[in-house]
Amino acid sequence: MFTFTRFLTFVGLAVVFITPAFADELANTFEEAAARGDAQEAGFSTKDYFMETLLPYYGRKYPPVIQSCLAADSGKGNIPLSFVAAIGADGRVVRVFGKRESPMFVCMRDALRADLFPKPPVSPYYLHIEMNFAGGEASEHRSGEQTLPLVRESDKYSYTFGVPKNWEYDFDQAQDRGARLAFFPNGGSFEKSDSVIYVNEFYQLCRANCIGAASRAISRTLRESRTESPSLQVTVETPLRTEDGGKAEIRILKGGRDPRRENAEAKDKEALAFIEHKETVIVVVLTARDIKTWPQDYAAFQEVVAGHKFFNCDSPGLAVPCRK
Repeated sequence: MFTFTRFLTFVGLAVVFITPAFADELANTFEEAAARGDAQEAGFSTKDYFMETLLPYYGRKYPPVIQSCLAADSGKGNIPLSFVAAIGADGRVVRVFGKRESPMFVCMRDALRADLFPKPPVSPYYLHIEMNFAGGEASEHRSGEQTLPLVRESDKYSYTFGVPKNWEYDFDQAQDRGARLAFFPNGGSFEKSDSVIYVNEFYQLCRANCIGAASRAISRTLRESRTESPSLQVTVETPLRTEDGGKAEIRILKGGRDPRRENAEAKDKEALAFIEHKETVIVVVLTARDIKTWPQDYAAFQEVVAGHKFFNCDSPGLAVPCRK
């Protein structure tokens, strides 16, 4: 069984998206713009644009922007940040409304003003964003729908994963157990859910860089797992391609023991994906106490891994360069 280990501490954020607006004259205040966005969240003429066009666009483009803006704020963003971007008919942001000035707000405002969003069905189209900072990782979510989670190592790298339908992610529970990120079926937790997906890193196995370290991470994990479960069966699966063009090495473990069980003889099943980057080796683990749901759980695991994207300080499109 792959065991949890302690990793670094980081700054987290939660982003709630509340959408769009009236085809009317521009709002005068943040409160007015936010109210218009709230009122149009489920609007008949705007919800398809938000769900099918704007949300995927934001999910692809803005994780590195958020990473860069956090770096520009030197990790000091510890107060809620709220703003509304009013998008014009041509897709350009005509105004960004905010509650207060801060380096994080200025950075996000500048990035939004420089962007060209997909043209909205009505204008102005108000995109209402709420960001909350807490001890943990950088996360993004919205009421009823989620964008992608952003795991961030300040001024080094960041990365995202796919979020399967009917699953949610949680940074706080992961951090409590020494992991970086965790996924559960909606409403789940480490204790309640029969199936859990979590993310960790093997940067401690690297020397000058982590190229070639994935094989060491695999060997170490299997060695430790067999120590706990001598009868463990290991299957090598076809590697999965990730969204950023990388490759994830897959291993399936049978006959191990989920540490959440009190019964030491209980047999469980796991899937592990090892993703190698120059800066770190990432491992994604699916652990299941009930193999009856394995086909659905493994499909969710594949979706998480396939949606992986990695950003470093040399990645294009960063709103603010990393500090060297």
